[in-house]
Amino acid sequence: MSLAQQRERKSTEDVLASYMNEEKLFMHYQPIIDIHKESVIGFEALTRFPPTTYFKSPVELFQFADQTNRLFQLEKHTRELAIDSITDHLQNEQQLWVNLTPNVIHDDSFSPGFTHAVLKNTSLNPDQIVFEITEHSAISDFQSFRKLLTHYREQGFKVAIDDVGAGYSSLQMISELKPDYMKIDRSLIIDIDQFREKQYMVEALQHIGKKLGAGIIAEGVETEGECLQLIQMGISLMQGYYFAKPGYPPPPLPRSISEQLKQQRNSKMFPLNIDKGTTFSELMTWISAYQGSYDHHSALIHDTNGKKVIPLTEVVRFVTFNHSKKEATVWTHLQSWFNK
Repeated sequence: MSLAQQRERKSTEDVLASYMNEEKLFMHYQPIIDIHKESVIGFEALTRFPPTTYFKSPVELFQFADQTNRLFQLEKHTRELAIDSITDHLQNEQQLWVNLTPNVIHDDSFSPGFTHAVLKNTSLNPDQIVFEITEHSAISDFQSFRKLLTHYREQGFKVAIDDVGAGYSSLQMISELKPDYMKIDRSLIIDIDQFREKQYMVEALQHIGKKLGAGIIAEGVETEGECLQLIQMGISLMQGYYFAKPGYPPPPLPRSISEQLKQQRNSKMFPLNIDKGTTFSELMTWISAYQGSYDHHSALIHDTNGKKVIPLTEVVRFVTFNHSKKEATVWTHLQSWFNK
């Protein structure tokens, strides 16, 4: 090795060494939400560092490590940091999502097994760790990478594919790696409530996920409209700024969001509300405009004694039987219907 090459290698090692300490690199965590449970089921670990003259983002740092054959060294350090930082905050039923770059298997120093060793010094179990495959270049050796994932799965770890629907996260990757989770890229989620084309794409990925037994997670949810549309489409796992920005300690589900999710879930289950002032004409107008499913959905009836529930199919039968009344209020007729 020439003197110039030795200096270049020393410079590379110095740059990475300067980042791989707790003063420069630290972890933030973004919650992954289960809408049905109205709770945080896990946290994605995100590498952060103060602005520097070398790298503008963690992506650039990892690309530099890859180019200089130091990817495993950096990935090992950040994974250990992620596990150590969250150990005291992660509940038994929650998961930690950590990055796994496919190119790491080509690093000269790569050796599997260190993650399992790190967990021995914590209260976490392998089934609480999800390896999130981040992809900024095509996977060149699927056979070797599959062997690595098989090794991880045999230890109890889970596997997710990130950015599905964008870049190199192709259908080939999904079919070859058979992930436990598929994270749909933000490019397909943004304004999904306004574009049917995006809904069709996500519906197709849902179908693939169902066939493979993979959970679907919507990434980058930022608006109420996006959240509501995804709920309507049957997607219950989400993450994004609408729920919480990445932070440390791991942010809980905000109470305001929890209340909103509860209201949204109720509005999905009970799309129709009936009170003493509701007329037959209003019910007929609602039925003619309603485009949702009638199966497993109900109307919420508000009276002085509290709330009652009636299946939407029964509402249709009730209105059909009393269609001639039109402007009359439904209240007394509905009480008689219940007493039949």
